[in-house]
Amino acid sequence: MLAGVDVDELQHALGGVVLESAYMERVLRAAFSALVGSKYAAVVDGRLTASTLIDDCRRLTRYRMDIPAHAKDVVLAALEECHEANRQRNRVIHDAWATRPGDVTVTLPGREMSHEVTVTARTLARARQLADQVASAADALRAAMTEALGSDWALVENQLRQELGHGIGADPGI
Repeated sequence: MLAGVDVDELQHALGGVVLESAYMERVLRAAFSALVGSKYAAVVDGRLTASTLIDDCRRLTRYRMDIPAHAKDVVLAALEECHEANRQRNRVIHDAWATRPGDVTVTLPGREMSHEVTVTARTLARARQLADQVASAADALRAAMTEALGSDWALVENQLRQELGHGIGADPGI
């Protein structure tokens, strides 16, 4: 225990957020490749942040003429869920944590070029809820992409990896 907060519980709660964030990023990478419509999108998507993937998927969705308007709206709404979940995830994971008595922690957001300090009180339960929110956003995007592009949409991203027989790294030395 550290100042009233069980460190194991804090690690478990934050670990849940990290685990579900990795799942969301995987869905975002698959969505990006499917929206680009090329197995070669996987060469680029591994270097993109979740935030960039969300923004690029929004733009691609708006330009895809083969996706019906209603399906585009569903994909864009799911991407908005991913955006909000990712924004909150970044605050929970990247802000400095300080523990306080009870099950409350405070975070001190890091902002470049700012001398102001904003303190946000968070509970471990809220961190656990955030993990569920991130997973739910990823699930919503997965369902929206299936509605927009059919059930095979997620196969595009893995196609090149399967052909090469290994992952795609920075060095194309096949």
